[in-house]
Amino acid sequence: MIRMFATPALALSALVACEPEYMQTPAETAVVEPAVVTCDASFYQHMIGEPISMAQTINPGVVTRVLPSDGFVTRDFDRNRLTFTTTPDDTIGRVFCG
Repeated sequence: MIRMFATPALALSALVACEPEYMQTPAETAVVEPAVVTCDASFYQHMIGEPISMAQTINPGVVTRVLPSDGFVTRDFDRNRLTFTTTPDDTIGRVFCG
């Protein structure tokens, strides 16, 4: 009978010993500053209707991606990425951030 209660009691005491000694309080958590948005799609709207090869002439520091008119689109969102969509005749159809 004692053995029946001793095993669970021993397991419970071992589990309690696993509790961390230091727990971070909400005041100690790091505050994440909002990211600075560097994409400005309005600056590139004049490129709509131009050949998609014009997208390669953009400053190398700007993160871009080109989405074909009949292609699949991933759902990863990057507010600092400039995205070009193409039309079936390989011209720029839309320019947006994301």
